[in-house]
Order: sequence, then C-alpha cells, then structure tokens
Amino acid sequence: MLDYSPQSTEEGELMAHEKNFKAWKRQHRRRKAAKAKIKLYEQGKLQHDQLPALAKEFVARKRRFLLKSA
Repeated sequence: MLDYSPQSTEEGELMAHEKNFKAWKRQHRRRKAAKAKIKLYEQGKLQHDQLPALAKEFVARKRRFLLKSA
C-alpha cells in the first residue's frame, strides 16, 4: 500500500532539493576552480598542458566565441 500523506511527499521533495543543491554546489566549485586556472593561463603563469579538462573546454569555447565575433 502506498502512503501519499503530505509528510512523505514533503520529505521526498526536501531530499530531492538537497541532492540538487549538492550537485549544483559540486559543479559550482569545479567551475570556479577551472575559471581560476584559466585566469592563471591567460596571465602566462600556467601552460595549456597543466589545465584541467574543464578549463581546456572553457578556453576552447572562449576562442570559438572570439573567432565568431571577430
């Protein structure tokens, strides 16, 4: 028998919200770290080989955008 009481659905929604928040937080940290590495790369303090994969994607995206707009 399924329990559709307001309490059980509320708990499920809270759990889903918490999971989404944790995923967002993790991705936010990764993106923030990658953007910091890009900044160092643009200043010449890091080589392209030393960039993490996400930062390399950001650099490629930035280059494509600049080429398209020029």
